[in-house]
Amino acid sequence: MPHPIERSMLRISLAWAAASRMVVAVGCGCLGLFLLSGTRLLAASLVTAVLIAWTLLFCGRMLRLKGGDRVGAGWLTADIAITCAVLLSQHWTIPPVGVPDGTGWMNALVAMTVVTYQWHTPPKVGALAAVLFVAAYWVGIETSIGGDGGGWPAPALWVLADGVLSRGLFVMLRRGGRRADEYLAAGDRERAAAEVSRARRSDEREYLATLHDTAAATLLMVGLGTVESRHGWLQQQARRDLAVLDPGIRAVRPEPVVDLAVMLAETTAAGQVTVRQPPLGSLLLPAGPAMAIRDSVREALTNVARHAGVQEATLSVQQEGSRLVVEIHDDGVGFVPERVPPTRRGIAESITARMGRAGGDASVSSIPGQGTTVRLEWADV
Repeated sequence: MPHPIERSMLRISLAWAAASRMVVAVGCGCLGLFLLSGTRLLAASLVTAVLIAWTLLFCGRMLRLKGGDRVGAGWLTADIAITCAVLLSQHWTIPPVGVPDGTGWMNALVAMTVVTYQWHTPPKVGALAAVLFVAAYWVGIETSIGGDGGGWPAPALWVLADGVLSRGLFVMLRRGGRRADEYLAAGDRERAAAEVSRARRSDEREYLATLHDTAAATLLMVGLGTVESRHGWLQQQARRDLAVLDPGIRAVRPEPVVDLAVMLAETTAAGQVTVRQPPLGSLLLPAGPAMAIRDSVREALTNVARHAGVQEATLSVQQEGSRLVVEIHDDGVGFVPERVPPTRRGIAESITARMGRAGGDASVSSIPGQGTTVRLEWADV
């Protein structure tokens, strides 16, 4: 089955073959009538009318084909028979002066038919048709001039050469189309592999960020003495961490649209710090951005509990049309963002990169002694 470029080339070849055949049959056939009179004119008119009618019918069939389809054995047999019959009629359809040197319009008919047959038939069929057309053309001339043709065979032999060259050119173009299809297919495979690799890396980064936000953060807070190991919050947080990391739960697809307000309420209630926030109405967002905002808020509140030295934070949400801004602010000790070591991945991966993967933005501003503000933005564009 031909691929897209090869199919397109085959469709074009069918269209050109049909158009060329119709131009020769209608144009040359009708113009040839002006050179005749009497009985020859009547015979030529009948032959030309049959040729034009059949050519329109046959070429209409060709134009309805798709790239790679065959005309059909019955259609080809009929076309070869009718065309050969027309070529054999030169005794009645071509002026005597135009026959022996091959300048009659039948020369254009046989040449164009032989050339275009190489574009829509298999090689053996094209070769057989070329021989039959040239033979009919040869016999038609012989019966017209009675063996007094002089150098006339040269045009007939050139027609065979035209057929060979046409087949060679068609084969080269078709191979080029196949090679282009191969290049496109290889490029598609590379792009698909790159997309899979990118998606896998993105999933890995998200999983590592989630691991950092949950179990790793909980253990670190216990290790630093931020929370006692027997504190009731610890058991609840451990259960929440395990639920988030559960492969079965992570594999479940969320609803396409979720209520961010509900998610933020659950997140702030489960944290170690008290969160002051105004009442939130319904905030319907696509699941991906909503989950990214929720997880980023959770990481920001975890950072407040671990580093800010205060037990309160403020959460604000502003929505203007399709644009949503969420800010988490604390009045803690603050820090210099530029001095955070590259090895500390909390803000970089769990907030900034996470929002970036969801199509949003995140920024962290902080001044020592004046607290920290985490700003999350997302717009439905």
